[in-house]
Amino acid sequence: MNDSTLSYYLSSTLMAFALFFSCQQAYAEITPKPHHIAFTEGQFELTQETEISFNHPDAKPVAEYLAEFLRPPTGYLLPVTKQTRSQRNVITLHLVDSALAEEQYRLAVSAQSIEISARTPTGLFWAVQSLRQLLPAEIESRMPINQASWAVPQVTINDKPRFKYRGMHLDVSRHFFDVEFVKRYIDWLAMHKFNVFQWHLTDDQGWRIAIDAYPKLTEIGATRPHTVVGHTYDYQPLFDQQPVSGFYTQAQIKEVIAYAQARHIEVIPEIDIPGHTSALLAAYPELSCHQQPVKVQPQFGIFEDVLCPREDVFAFLSTVYKEVAELFPSQYIHIGGDEVIKKQWLASPFVKQLMREHQLSTPEQVQSYFIKRVANIVQAQGKTVIGWDEILEGGVAEGAVVMSWRGTQGGIAAAKLGHQVVMSPYQYIYFDAYQSRNLDEPKAIHGLSTLKNVYHYEPQPSHLSPEQQELIIGAQGALWTEYIKTPRHAEYMVFPRLSALAETLWSAKADKSWSEYSQQRLPKLMQRYKKMHINAATSAYNPTISSTIKGEQLQVSMRTDIEGTEIYYTLDGSEPTLTSLRYQQPIIISERTRVRARSFAKPLGQLVGDAQLTLAPHLALGKKISFSYQPVEGSATKLQDGQFAYDQFYSVNDYAIFYDSDLEAVIDLDSSTLVERVEIGYNSGRHRQLHPPTSIKIWGSNDNKNWQPLAHIQQPPGPMSILSFAATRVRYLKVSAINSKQSQDIQIPKLPLYIDEIAVY
Repeated sequence: MNDSTLSYYLSSTLMAFALFFSCQQAYAEITPKPHHIAFTEGQFELTQETEISFNHPDAKPVAEYLAEFLRPPTGYLLPVTKQTRSQRNVITLHLVDSALAEEQYRLAVSAQSIEISARTPTGLFWAVQSLRQLLPAEIESRMPINQASWAVPQVTINDKPRFKYRGMHLDVSRHFFDVEFVKRYIDWLAMHKFNVFQWHLTDDQGWRIAIDAYPKLTEIGATRPHTVVGHTYDYQPLFDQQPVSGFYTQAQIKEVIAYAQARHIEVIPEIDIPGHTSALLAAYPELSCHQQPVKVQPQFGIFEDVLCPREDVFAFLSTVYKEVAELFPSQYIHIGGDEVIKKQWLASPFVKQLMREHQLSTPEQVQSYFIKRVANIVQAQGKTVIGWDEILEGGVAEGAVVMSWRGTQGGIAAAKLGHQVVMSPYQYIYFDAYQSRNLDEPKAIHGLSTLKNVYHYEPQPSHLSPEQQELIIGAQGALWTEYIKTPRHAEYMVFPRLSALAETLWSAKADKSWSEYSQQRLPKLMQRYKKMHINAATSAYNPTISSTIKGEQLQVSMRTDIEGTEIYYTLDGSEPTLTSLRYQQPIIISERTRVRARSFAKPLGQLVGDAQLTLAPHLALGKKISFSYQPVEGSATKLQDGQFAYDQFYSVNDYAIFYDSDLEAVIDLDSSTLVERVEIGYNSGRHRQLHPPTSIKIWGSNDNKNWQPLAHIQQPPGPMSILSFAATRVRYLKVSAINSKQSQDIQIPKLPLYIDEIAVY
C-alpha cells in the first residue's frame, strides 16, 4: 500500500467514523428512546425539491402535518402527493397491512429517501415526531432560518410504546389558561409521544366549561374575587384583590379536541364530584345538603362543601355529564372522587335516612354510593369512568378505571381487584412540586420531584403478578396550578420532566439508563427547547448541600444528579463564580457558616442553581433529647442537626413537628457545660409562613430535677428567636415552645408547630 492509498484509506475511515459518531449523536436526540435503531453511513438532504407522498387517504393528514411543520423554518413549500413515482429525494408515508402493533412504526432513512411505515395513522405520526428530532434543532423555529443544510442521518428505527396509556394532566381551574396555551401544551405532549391529555376543568376555585343547561355554572362559578398570596396554609394569609375569571365555550372545547385529534391525542375531561365543588355550589347552592350560600374559593386545598346524594343532584349531574359526553369523543370521563370531607353528610338528616335505607354504615360507603350512581350516569352515555384512588373507599364501581395519586397502594389494590389502573403518584410525577431546594426555584406547592426521580419511576410494581401488572395500563403526570399563574411558569415546571416521564412510558424498561439520558439526550433536548423558546428548568444540574455531625463539627458534602457537573462554592454567603472554590471533597465546618454553591452546567455553558445552607455547630449537636409530647415520628433529629432551614424552600422534612401539642424537651449535654445563648428556629421555610409559638422558655438544671429559669420570650418574632442569659453551668436544658392550638381552618384541624433547630452556645 503506497502513501497516497494509505492516506485515502485513513481519510475514508475517519470520515466514516465521524459520520457514524454524528449518527450516534443524532440518535441521542430522540426522546423517548426508540426500541431498536441501526445506523449506516451517509445522510438524507431535505431540500426545496423534496416531495412528501402517502399511499392511503388516512395517511394524508399526517403527510400534510409534516409538510406544514417543515415549512416555517425551511421556507420550503413541499408538495404532498399520493404515490409519487420518484425514487429520489422523497419522504413516503405508507399504511401497511402487517403484524405491526397499533402504534408501532418503522422509519428508514437512506441517501435517496425517507420511508415511514405503520399499520395506523397514529404510528405514522409518532414516526414523524422521531424524524423531527433527527433534524437539526433549528427545525423547531417557527420563523425562517438561514440554514445551509437540513440533513437527516441514515438510520433504521423500529419502535413502539411500552404502555398504551401515556397521559399528562393540566389543571385550568386554579389558574385559567387560554386556548392557545392549551394547544401548545398538546403540541408538547405530541412531540414526546404522549397520547392522553386530561383536562381538569372544574374545582373549588373555578368552573371552566360552559354547560348550556346550567349557565350559572360559568356566570357565577367561573369567577373568584381574589386569590391567596403566598401559600394557602400561611400563618397569616393575604389576598391579591385581583379577580380571576375564565371558561371555555363549547365551540372552543371542540376546537381543542379537533386540534388534539390531529395530533393523535385523546382529550379526557375531568368534572370533579362530589367534593371540590365549591364553584358548582356557588352557582347552585341548593345542590348541597345545607342549601346555604357557597363562595368560589380564593384559597387552595380541601373544603367542607360537597354535593348531597339526593335525586335532584343526580338529575343535575346526569344533564351535565350528558353534555360533556356529547362534546368529548374520548372513551373516558374522569369524575374525580378525591378528598371528600364528609362532615356535612354526617350532619344531614337526609343522609342519615339514606344510610338507613341502603344499609350504609360508614361515610365511605356513602361516598361509594354517590360514585356508583355517577358511574351509572357516565356509563349510560357509553363512556368508561376514571376516578382518583379514593373511589376505592367503601367499594369501587364496576368497570371503573382507578387513577392512583396518593402513592402506589391504591393502584396495587385496584389491580388486585381486577380493575385497570393508571398510575399517577404525587411523590414522583406531580410536576407542581419543587425540582430542587435551591433558592432560584419559583414557588411550588410543596414536596420535591427531581428530574432523576421522575426518570427512575416505574409504574408496574414488581410484587404484582404478571396478570395484575397487565392491568397497569400506563401512567399520567400532573400539573396542578395553584401556584402556577403564567405560561412561562408552567413551562418551567413541565420541562424537562415531561421528557423523563415520556421515556418511562414509551421506552423499553431494560433500555433505560439515567446516565445515558442525562449525559446524551438531555443536553440535546435542552438545545431543542431553547429553539422552541421554552422556559425549561435547569434544576437537574443544581447542587445539593448536606451535612453530617462529626463530633462537635459538621462535615459538608455537595453533589448534583448529573455526573461530572462541577460545583463552585463560598463559605461567607457571597454568590459563587467560576473563580470561587471548586468542590472536590467534604468540608469540615467548626463555626456558624453560610455555605452557598452553584453548578457549572457544561452543556448549557453557564452557572446554574443557588444552593444555600446555614450551618451552626453548637453544644447540643447530636445530644440525647427527651420529650413530654412526642413529635411526629422520625422528626426529632432535626432539632439538633446543625442545619437551619431558612435558606431553602419549605420541606416538612426540615422540622420536628408537633401536632396540637407543645414542644417540651430536655437536652442532656453529658456534663456540666457553660451556656449563655439558645437559638430556636421555627418559621424558617422560604415560601411558607409557618405558625410561630406563642411563647418560649428556657430552664437549666444539673440533676434533671431542680430547674432554674434562664430566659423566656412572649410572642416571639420570626423566623427564629435568640434567647441570651448570664453564662451558667448546667448539664440539662429544658426548652418549651407553646403551640397556639387555635386553628380556624378546616384544612388544619390540629395546628402544627414546626421547630427547625435548638442551637445551644
